[in-house]
Amino acid sequence: MSSSPKNIVIIGGSNTGLMHGVVLKNLGHHVHILEQNTQSVRADLAAGITTHPQFEEYVARHDKIKTPWSVHSPGLQFLDKNAAVKRRLNKPLQMTSWAVIYHRLRANFDGFASEFCPEPPVASEKSSGGSALFDTGKQVTGVTRVHDDDEAVEITYRDLQNDGQEGTLRADLVILADGANSSVRAKLFPDVERKYVGYVAFRGTVPEAEVSEEAKKIFDPNLTYFSYDGGYILLYIIPGTNGSLEPGHRRYNWVWYHPLPASSPAFTEIMTDVSGTVHRNTLPVGAMNPTAWSTYVALSDRVMCAPFAEVIRKTTHPFITAINDAACPRAIALDGKVLITGEALNLLRPHMALSTTQSAMQALLLEKVFKGDMTLAQWEKGVLKWGKMSVFKTNAFGSWFLYGFWAAAKWAVKLVGAMVGVV
Repeated sequence: MSSSPKNIVIIGGSNTGLMHGVVLKNLGHHVHILEQNTQSVRADLAAGITTHPQFEEYVARHDKIKTPWSVHSPGLQFLDKNAAVKRRLNKPLQMTSWAVIYHRLRANFDGFASEFCPEPPVASEKSSGGSALFDTGKQVTGVTRVHDDDEAVEITYRDLQNDGQEGTLRADLVILADGANSSVRAKLFPDVERKYVGYVAFRGTVPEAEVSEEAKKIFDPNLTYFSYDGGYILLYIIPGTNGSLEPGHRRYNWVWYHPLPASSPAFTEIMTDVSGTVHRNTLPVGAMNPTAWSTYVALSDRVMCAPFAEVIRKTTHPFITAINDAACPRAIALDGKVLITGEALNLLRPHMALSTTQSAMQALLLEKVFKGDMTLAQWEKGVLKWGKMSVFKTNAFGSWFLYGFWAAAKWAVKLVGAMVGVV
C-alpha cells in the first residue's frame, strides 16, 4: 500500500465497517461507507458485548471521546442450583453494548451526534485526516475489476432511497464488512455457507431498576454463569438504552444457550414471529410469539437457579439467534483489491464474545499494512490464523458447557493443532 491518499469503499456500516473506516480516515484516506439500512439512526439491538484487549487497544488508539464506555467486571462466577457461588475466576472484563460502540464509532468517523455522543470530536483544521462519508440506503450488487484501469475496482449498487436507481463507484480498495450474509462474498466465494450447529441463543435485557435486590447481591458486578444438563446461561451488566453507566440506569444482559434440532417442531415454532413469518437466522427484538416463549419461561423456572429464572421472567422483549458456523477460506480477493473482514470472513459462535474483538484486530493489523509495517499477504495470514484459532477456542468453550468433555475435546485438539501450525 502506497502512502498516497486512496479512495476506499467499505461495504457495510455497522461496527466492523466503522472500525476500519475510522482507522483509514485517520491515516489520511478518503473513506466512503455504503450502508444498506436507510436510516442513520440505528435502533438499539439490545445486545451486550464483552470486550477483550485488542478492542481496548483499538479504543485507546482511535477513540477521541474521553467519556467512559463500559461497565467493569472483576471476574467470572459460576452458580449452583441454590444460587451459591461454586467457582470464581478473577479476570477483569469490560462490558458494553452494540449501541454504545456503534454511536462512538460514528462520532469518530463522520461526527454523527447522538444521545450517546452529543458532542462528537471536531477535526482540527490542521488535521491530516482524510474524508469520511456514511452513505445510507445503498444496496451493493457487485464488485468487479475495471478493465481500463488496473488499479481500480468498480462497485455497483441500488439506491434504496431513490426508487432502486442503479449507481456505480470506483475505488482503489474495497473492504467487505457486511456480515455473515454478505452477498458480495457469496459471489466471490460461492462455496461458503452458513451452517446451523443445532442450538440457539435466547437473548434479552432487564432494566437494572426492575431486578430484585436479592438477585443483584448475587450477580453484581460479575460475569455470572449457570449451567444445567443440556444448556447454560450467562449474565452481565451493560449500559442503559441511552448509554448510561449510572447505577440504577443500566441493564442486566443475559444469553441463554439451548439445543434445538433444525428439524424439530420446537425450532420452527420459536423462530416464527407474531406475524407468522419463519426466520432462518435471527428473530429480532419485538417479534417473539409470546405463546412460544412461555414454554421457555416455564423451563427456566424448572432448571435454573432463582436469580436467572427471575431475569428470564422479567424480560419483556427477548430475541433469538440460531447459532451458525461460516468461514471464508481467503481474506483477500480480486488481486488484493477486495478485503473480507468481520463476520463476512469468520462467523464466530458468541460464547466468548470475540466477534467485535476480531474486527478490531483486523483493523489494527490493516493499519500496519498502510503504514508499511506489514504486507497484505501477512495481514491475510494473520487474520485467517486468528480466526481459525478463535473458532476452535470458542467452539470448545461452548461445547464444554452444552455437551460435556468429549464434545469439547475435539475442538481443543484442533486448537492445539492450529497453534503449532498443523491444522
